[in-house]
Amino acid sequence: MMVCFMAAAASAQKWSDLTDEQKMMKLKSFRADNQSYLKNTLGMTQQQMTDIDNVNICYLSTLDRISRYAKDDATKEKYADAISQGRWAQLDAIMGADKHEQYSKYLKDKLEKAAAVNK
Repeated sequence: MMVCFMAAAASAQKWSDLTDEQKMMKLKSFRADNQSYLKNTLGMTQQQMTDIDNVNICYLSTLDRISRYAKDDATKEKYADAISQGRWAQLDAIMGADKHEQYSKYLKDKLEKAAAVNK
């Protein structure tokens, strides 16, 4: 989800200028592309894709709790780094390290392309 938000924010129009409906459509489109890539290019099963979603939902909700309850930025960063490493390990376990790396590159390239269009 976080990646979806960043990609949508990097599109040709400023995220803050979009209506809620436009934001939702951009997020849905980004997600659909990613789901297609996971299934068709990387060969993920429906169970793997569900597990990936669950890892990401848990990650985002944990970041939210850290943001809400940690006292200072240094503590927030320490906890965020720890859960980010855990998320990476979980995705490696679900996808395999090679496919996870391939997917990460796909997302990075997609975000860079969107940012270039915005310039």
